[in-house]
Amino acid sequence: MPNDSDLATAALDRLVAVLGEDAIYVLSSGARDPREALEGILQRRGYAYTAAVQGQPHARMTTQYGGWLVEMARALAPIAPPAWVPMMEVVREKVTLEIGARGLRSLFSNKPSDKDVARVKRYGSLAVRVLRAVLAADGSLDDEERTAIASIVASLGLPEADANALYGEPPIAVNTLDVYGEMDAAVARAILRGAWLAAAWDTVDPREEQTIQIVAQKLGVPTEELESIRKDALARVDGRRRVGLAAVDAVRYVLSDRCPGIGVQLAAQTGTLMLPRRWRQEALSAVGQGAPVALAKRHAGLEGDERSAVLGVAWAAAMADDPSMGRKALLRARWERVAEDMGEDDPSARELVERWIGEALAGVARNLQ
Repeated sequence: MPNDSDLATAALDRLVAVLGEDAIYVLSSGARDPREALEGILQRRGYAYTAAVQGQPHARMTTQYGGWLVEMARALAPIAPPAWVPMMEVVREKVTLEIGARGLRSLFSNKPSDKDVARVKRYGSLAVRVLRAVLAADGSLDDEERTAIASIVASLGLPEADANALYGEPPIAVNTLDVYGEMDAAVARAILRGAWLAAAWDTVDPREEQTIQIVAQKLGVPTEELESIRKDALARVDGRRRVGLAAVDAVRYVLSDRCPGIGVQLAAQTGTLMLPRRWRQEALSAVGQGAPVALAKRHAGLEGDERSAVLGVAWAAAMADDPSMGRKALLRARWERVAEDMGEDDPSARELVERWIGEALAGVARNLQ
């Protein structure tokens, strides 16, 4: 029979893989402060980490991808809503009850005020309905689109009955969309940015564009501003493509000896997570074929924060492999070659991931002794 030490080690091994997967999501989210986002997720995902330690079922990147996406979006909602998920900019405007009470009220209660609840119901419901209308404009919703809607609904933090009703709504004809009362200008712009991001994630269809134009009229946003928002959304999608391609190659290179296996799985899921649909097939076909990654400075033009995100994701994937000390040295050597090829000599992205996982494991280990 295994002794207590063996059981504790096995529990921590399970937790390492979960932490590595969650770090991939956080570091790919576009968080302004990745360190703060990682620290915040420890508490917000505590139930999943407890389940991992206890060997209980829970959503993971490599086992229940869609459910994991929704859970991660909700966990990050009050900390750093992921910029690449359509309508998350609405959540960034504090349209979420996951934040809890704010201001003086927070000194006495965690319960949001009735005013906060009404605001989230109004603006959050509008954002979900606009998102659904845009996604449905060019045809029936697919699984990925339904997951995007579920991620926003979950991030609003509404009571379960309200959330289920909002998620289960059929698409509403945009001409009948009810926009009542005075709109918060920042929220209106955030809704339109989310709409353009959703449309541009594959290819902007004329029907999606027409839908967004009608929404802009209802929100009182002038044509010139709508065009500026559109250009910004398209630029962000293009930028996401560059970062996503680099991240897929980095994960594949670092875990090149785990193909077939977890190296392929994590590279493919990283690509699905980070790459806009319009460019995903090209990258993922190379993953499926198992073609080797040649370091040829193809990703040397990324900005500093983009390089940090890519390298952080690559090292989080390496940690999800749960390496021994000797293997970690091998993975680090590969990681350093990727960093050098990208023109990055700062190890802070790797150190951030390693320190975060190490401290999380140490905290759990103290309770296992």
